[in-house]
Amino acid sequence: MEFSKIVIGGMRFKNKQDAINVIEKSVECGFNYIDVSPCYCYQDETNNSEAWIGAALQKKNISDKIITSAKCSVGNGGLGLGEFRPESGFGVMTKKQLHQVFNQSLKRMNVKKFDWYHLWTTHTDEQLAAAFAPGGWLDGVMEYQDKWDHLGITTHAESDMIMKFVDTGKFEAVTMPLNVINITRLKGVKYCQEKGLKVIAMNPFAGGFLAQNEELKEYALRYLLLLGVYPLVGFSSVEEVEYAKWILDTMEEFPLSSDEILVKVSEMLDSDEARCTACGYCSPCPQAINVGASLSYYNLYKYMNMDEAKIAFNEKQWEEGLRLDKCTQCGLCAKRCPNNLDVLSIIRDARKMLYND
Repeated sequence: MEFSKIVIGGMRFKNKQDAINVIEKSVECGFNYIDVSPCYCYQDETNNSEAWIGAALQKKNISDKIITSAKCSVGNGGLGLGEFRPESGFGVMTKKQLHQVFNQSLKRMNVKKFDWYHLWTTHTDEQLAAAFAPGGWLDGVMEYQDKWDHLGITTHAESDMIMKFVDTGKFEAVTMPLNVINITRLKGVKYCQEKGLKVIAMNPFAGGFLAQNEELKEYALRYLLLLGVYPLVGFSSVEEVEYAKWILDTMEEFPLSSDEILVKVSEMLDSDEARCTACGYCSPCPQAINVGASLSYYNLYKYMNMDEAKIAFNEKQWEEGLRLDKCTQCGLCAKRCPNNLDVLSIIRDARKMLYND
């Protein structure tokens, strides 16, 4: 079964019945791939996204129309290795641990195998090495080859690290953050596509705040579809599914290219000041900050007065790439900036404006 052009995220379901309603509407609209992890919406073993998806899959009009997936991580969600937490899928360092979490997901979702299984939240050489170590994550997965069809990897790493993941030859898809205000990983996107890997674009609305502006909301989905990637939308209502279907159905009549959308978004900022364009050329940062992505929130907060941008930025401080507070003002980003911006001054101002008192 081929991927639908828009895929379903399992992170934002409100409850079991809402999850079933969203999945039913998604199937009706032709969306068929569901992304989920053990910790999404986790309350207990029967109240979590995996279990709710499992309930939906018991319906005859759904079970044969869905591409199933699951995932777990050697990490802790950030840049380090994790302590083993089976209920959440973190710290999976051994074959035994992999088998425990894998079977837990099978049980919760009430399926016998997965179409896709992913190495989740993997961002660094250390995490990749741990997953590929003898007796580790990969060995455990390979012992279960009859229980999955395809392997993928999920990451917040920058393009050069993404290319390393691709070059292992083990994965057929990469799930990465990508949206109309965060294009810092386009080099990695192009590399994946050249090598025949699917690119699943998580965070298409930048944590949801792009959806607070109708024009940005529309541009966000259309931009990704024009790039030929798969927007991963964390639907929380039937109405959101219907909106995504409308976007998809009207793509042929939409007059702009992906580059023209970027121009439109830049024009919306309505400022003559020199500002970061999130091109990504300043990477890598010694502190693992994604400067372009971080300053995208700053741009929308400062120039479009979008309070939602500041709120979303603070809510996503679990993501290492957005930790502007870790900037040491070393100056490497400023030296690499192709637009010769005073990046350090911009970062200082962004820190003052974005962080809550």
